[in-house]
Amino acid sequence: MATILLVDDSPEIKEVVCAVLKRDHGVEWAKTLREAQDYLDSGRKVDLVLLDIDLPDGNGMDFLGQVAGRFEAQGVGTIFLTGTNNVHSRVRSFSLGALDYIPKPFDIVEFQVRVSAKLKSTERTAVKSVLTKGNITVDLVRQQAFEVSGDNRRQLDLTPVEFRMLLILLQRDGSVVTRKEILDTVWGQTSHVSSRCVDHHVCGLRKKISTTGQKIESIYGVGYRIDTFA
Repeated sequence: MATILLVDDSPEIKEVVCAVLKRDHGVEWAKTLREAQDYLDSGRKVDLVLLDIDLPDGNGMDFLGQVAGRFEAQGVGTIFLTGTNNVHSRVRSFSLGALDYIPKPFDIVEFQVRVSAKLKSTERTAVKSVLTKGNITVDLVRQQAFEVSGDNRRQLDLTPVEFRMLLILLQRDGSVVTRKEILDTVWGQTSHVSSRCVDHHVCGLRKKISTTGQKIESIYGVGYRIDTFA
């Protein structure tokens, strides 16, 4: 039986979700992002998060951007269950690693089928807590990055922003990441950080990984990519 964490401030949605899913799964409820964070920090089991976007204390997509590495390391899946239904939100949700995007109002039968399908897919996916590309290894649980050469391992002294940037670039496996994607994922969609700030942090990250032999390439007018050698 899977444990599902519903993050939604609507008691009505909570009642519907429990009625549909509680026969086969455990359902926990968090009305705010703070309550969701407290639940996650408690160490209690969670297999799937049903996450709204507009919550009393913040934006669900920004929240996922902050915990995406942790969720990936622990094998926690995320489905957005939200009244926000536009192309930009859908695209960003999947770029953050969401398994599905279900707009409200939803058909109960379809909702049950889609949740069950995603739970089965997460059960089949092996949990990876370490990502290695070329001479760089990222520990997703400890939120640390290392330069690896033979039997030697040296921790890279990265800021939280630099770590998230590096993770995004490595996960793309050599594909281009736009400045907009970096802004939305690292700082959140509602942030007023400029693209120049992205360039500044990329410059710092370049210097810190220079000894690994892997280079961050600028794609003029678009964004960045990293040589992964993998």
